Amino acid sequence: MGYTSEVHIAVPKKAEKEMDVILTKHNLLADDDNTYKFQKTHHTQRWKEHTNGVTTDKSKDIILYQALSLKWYEEYKDVQEVSRIIEKYEPSGACIVCVGEDDVVHSSIGDYYDVFNIYMTVELV
Repeated sequence: MGYTSEVHIAVPKKAEKEMDVILTKHNLLADDDNTYKFQKTHHTQRWKEHTNGVTTDKSKDIILYQALSLKWYEEYKDVQEVSRIIEKYEPSGACIVCVGEDDVVHSSIGDYYDVFNIYMTVELV
């Protein structure tokens, strides 16, 4: 079966079309609830900035792509193409984090912790 991962991607709005083209080319963009493809959502990230005693509300729009149970290996062409887009837009906040089925982050690009919190949970069977 192979090792599978949850893959979480965030890109700035200006990278959306480019990411959609790559994911569509590789049949990875979901049009339903298929967990083996990326679900796409728009998200507004909000925070407060404090400067010289003045608090300002800030926000930016980002596009999230999230998938469960993907085989995500660096030697795969689709993974390489997605990674190139993330690297291109990393200065604008693009990031990716991959969490394996063993709950370990096995790869990442960019400052994913600015967008995603990762927790391991234990549940009673």
